[in-house]
Amino acid sequence: MRWLREYGEQGRHLETAALIIVMLLTLLYYVTTSGITEVSQTQGHIIGSQYLPDILLALFRTAVAVLALFTLISICIDEEGSVVLPTFYDSKQRGEVVLLGAHRLTPFTAWSFVALGLYFTIAAASSWVHVLGGEVPGWALALASIAFAIACGTALLVTVIVTFYLIPNNAAKGYDVSKYFEWHESLMHNGNVIILGVELVLGGLDITLGMVAFPLLYGIVYLGFANAYAVFGGGIYLYDFIDPRLRGGPVIHLILLLLISGFYCVALALNALTDWNVIAGACGVAVGTYSIVKFRKTSEFRDQSA
Repeated sequence: MRWLREYGEQGRHLETAALIIVMLLTLLYYVTTSGITEVSQTQGHIIGSQYLPDILLALFRTAVAVLALFTLISICIDEEGSVVLPTFYDSKQRGEVVLLGAHRLTPFTAWSFVALGLYFTIAAASSWVHVLGGEVPGWALALASIAFAIACGTALLVTVIVTFYLIPNNAAKGYDVSKYFEWHESLMHNGNVIILGVELVLGGLDITLGMVAFPLLYGIVYLGFANAYAVFGGGIYLYDFIDPRLRGGPVIHLILLLLISGFYCVALALNALTDWNVIAGACGVAVGTYSIVKFRKTSEFRDQSA
């Protein structure tokens, strides 16, 4: 399958773009005609928990929202930056680049964490409105559902790709992968699924199969951004496999969207399992999370790449 990530005599960017545009228009048509954007959650779904007092749920969500904001700000003001191994747009070769400032927000990991932070910000505000005796507006209910669906679908994708592709692949090539184990990086690709798992079990929010459209749209928007960033901005593809000019460009992009759908369905299944039996759901979330997170010491990877 290596040929999929190789460059041919002619780029496949036109075919890739056509596929993405068709997918985008199809999803937009579905979202605007299916009624999926209508509020499907009651106020109790957003603010309530069968297992935590309202005040504790509000405090938990607030803590996560603050942590997400603090993390995103921290990586932007970090003067050392982050060493990445992108593919340069012009040369089509890989090399080391240091990302600084707002450029730290360009990886999909950061985009997924933004969605997580957005959900917990809305959910925390909704919880506090309830605690103070108010009523959560309908737009907040709808936006919370959308943000949660996006966070679930993208977080699992981020964690799996970092754990099973980026870390071992870069380590095998002799690159230093210690950056993946810095606190903020580890939080964004390990802590993300742990936090969402806790919310999935303890929170009252439900997701539906039709809401898979939102993480898919979010992924498509990122693919468009990543291409624009490579062509007009930073001149690099942060992930070598998302260059639409690759021989397997259309296939890879389709696989990525299918992966988002698949991981969202995993979250959907865990949500249904939790609704059926909270203990079974908690066990399922714990086992699933443990199987994809990676907190190994960097020395282990250095030994493998030596």
